[in-house]
Amino acid sequence: MSIDHDMQHDMQTVRDRALRKLLTHLSDSVTDQWDEIAPFQSTDYHDPAVAELERDRIFGEVPFIVAHSTELAGKNDFISVELPRNKAIVIRQKDGSVKAFVNACRHRGAELVTEESGKCRIFSCPYHRWSYDPDGRLRNVTLDNTFGEFDRSRFGLVELPVEERHGFVWIIDNARREIDVAAWLGPEMDEILAGFGIDRLVSIDPHTYRRPTNWKIMQDGFLDNYHVKYAHPNTAGKMLHTNAVAMEDYGRHFWFLTSRKSIDQFIGQDVTWDPSMVNHTIESCFLAPNTMLLKHATHIELLTFRPVGADPNESIMQMRVMAPTVEDSGLAEEHWEKRWKKNWDILISILHDEDFPILDGSQRVLSSMDAGTMLLGRNELASHLFRREVRRLVETAPEA
Repeated sequence: MSIDHDMQHDMQTVRDRALRKLLTHLSDSVTDQWDEIAPFQSTDYHDPAVAELERDRIFGEVPFIVAHSTELAGKNDFISVELPRNKAIVIRQKDGSVKAFVNACRHRGAELVTEESGKCRIFSCPYHRWSYDPDGRLRNVTLDNTFGEFDRSRFGLVELPVEERHGFVWIIDNARREIDVAAWLGPEMDEILAGFGIDRLVSIDPHTYRRPTNWKIMQDGFLDNYHVKYAHPNTAGKMLHTNAVAMEDYGRHFWFLTSRKSIDQFIGQDVTWDPSMVNHTIESCFLAPNTMLLKHATHIELLTFRPVGADPNESIMQMRVMAPTVEDSGLAEEHWEKRWKKNWDILISILHDEDFPILDGSQRVLSSMDAGTMLLGRNELASHLFRREVRRLVETAPEA
């Protein structure tokens, strides 16, 4: 696939170009393609040495999303998250900013927070009752007259780099790094996310799944437009086109357009993008290294994937639905709640009944010693671009 570095960044132009290309693809039964078929080996998904490099050189070096801002809506609201390198607490500060800390007491390393989320004015260690303020400062050492003297200012909670941007909370899983989300996204993707208005939406009942599957298999599965009608014949396959993608490659991240079958009415016509097209298309973004964002007409879905430590056989998937508030939707609260419960019920059914069995099975069989060389087709463009970025990050030696 050739990359046009002088492309227009105006989203009207991008959407026009993608829509026209997508309609041509559907007419001709083709799709955007990579330059060539690429072989790969099953060891990519079960080698502990590969998993360790990914843990440190990907998740320990670059920003990735851990929450939507509304999951930390008020002062002292927190979430606890299992990251590849650290167990962490993310908490809203009294000035409205967000901080992240390693979830470990600086005394003997006891876990401070076991709840997935909550509100906390003080973190109190269950072991010896040392305590910490929400900003991470060491607040109290029990029986300190017998403990001994030390510099308390040096033994607050270990802070991880975190930043709030475009309605998301981003983190780098490495206390020795600094975070700059805009620089990581680049101007094109930063502009696209700003235009989506995600900071005006609310996160509705985010779901976390721990899977016996390599994080890359999970990510690949939700970038894949080739499998839709085969793996989901009675659900998504009835509504969405298969193997038809119009892509914009931004080097590290990418944007692409896929379609509902209702778009067929425009095939063969000279059309341009207008607001009504959101009812017939899905705009998707891959946000390197581990995130899939899908913009639907009524809401946005976000899927993130990360390894569990350096275990190549286990991953954490988080799925979020973000939608207008009750007030902005114009719906009665009862109807608003019913709509999103129904949406979640459908998503969960597809995940558990159709996606997870296939992806989990792939992980099981790829541990076979004689699985042989596998192939990634030219039509599987998103997976090629994802793997290109994984390779780039893994092959980049981190700073000391």
